[in-house]
Amino acid sequence: MNNFVIPTEEISKNFENSYNTLKESIKAPNVLLLGQTGVGKSSLINTIFGNDLAAVSHTKPETRGFHEYKSPKVPVTIIDSEGYELVQSNRFIELLNQYLNENFADISKQVHIAWYCISLSSARVLPYDLDNIEYILKERKIPVCVVFTQCDFDDNDGREAKRLTDVVSKRFGNSVCCFQTSNDEKINEFLDIEKLVDWSMNNLSDDNLRIGFLIAQKADLQKKEELIQEKIKTYMAGAAAIGFTPIPVSDAILLTGLQVKMASDIFTIYGINNSMSLMLRNIIAGRVVSMLGKSVAGNLLKFIPGIGSVAGGLINAGVASAITFSMGNALNVLCKKAVEQAWSNDVKSFDAIFTEENLNQLIESYKK
Repeated sequence: MNNFVIPTEEISKNFENSYNTLKESIKAPNVLLLGQTGVGKSSLINTIFGNDLAAVSHTKPETRGFHEYKSPKVPVTIIDSEGYELVQSNRFIELLNQYLNENFADISKQVHIAWYCISLSSARVLPYDLDNIEYILKERKIPVCVVFTQCDFDDNDGREAKRLTDVVSKRFGNSVCCFQTSNDEKINEFLDIEKLVDWSMNNLSDDNLRIGFLIAQKADLQKKEELIQEKIKTYMAGAAAIGFTPIPVSDAILLTGLQVKMASDIFTIYGINNSMSLMLRNIIAGRVVSMLGKSVAGNLLKFIPGIGSVAGGLINAGVASAITFSMGNALNVLCKKAVEQAWSNDVKSFDAIFTEENLNQLIESYKK
């Protein structure tokens, strides 16, 4: 019984299949980004989604129309309204209406939410801006928020942002939320980037769109972790169902398959594929697969007293659920550390993160 081993090939196949299935189910939300050239749209996109989408608004002001920016690494599409300051409000609305109508028939191209960017340095919200917002919200029924950019120019109490927010609220009440952002990463810690992420997710109408946005965003790790905790609970229930009628340890591949799918979900939600190179992702995936097989087998021996000496040991609901809880939380910690390092461009110590020793120590720490 101590020689019990779960085949790595089977785990690897299950992991890849689960990863691809989840990846294919994810939808990329389309975010309409409005604002004059120079308000800091590219900085905002870089802050929330990373460098892969930061090419937004690097064009001349005379460029007109709506241009899509996307990356195979990031499940989101940014639709930038370039040069809208050069047309009158009614002309801009005409162009916007044309774009929305042209893409309405294709569900994958429909606009899901809109961010209307206004630089705090301009010190004003124009009637033109309010008319545009009203058209998007009331005529086109698209959730829209106002993002005040470059709030570095405000005082410590945010008085200017509050004044401009009052202008928007006077017209729309609570229908349009306003968020303060900055080009400075440290200042953003005290502003509304995370609230903007929350608003965006809450206003996406489809679960797969919300997951796509969650994976794409790099501004709020806590949001990713919250979803992962929900997933772990779901997989614990699934594991308990498998063990409801106790199964022999020799059939542990049933439990392992579920845990491999859980690992794949954690891997995907943290955006491992988005945060690092394909080669590095494959290395980490291979290592996780190898660790899973050994750790599940090893921890079964620990969770079931006497299994090493009593043939025909059984996995019941409690054991199945406990192993899944420990495994899920351990992988959560490791993947979170990996993504934090990837976001800070520190990839040298990945080898030190994804080790069997670390995984097993964490599993031990999460045993109930």
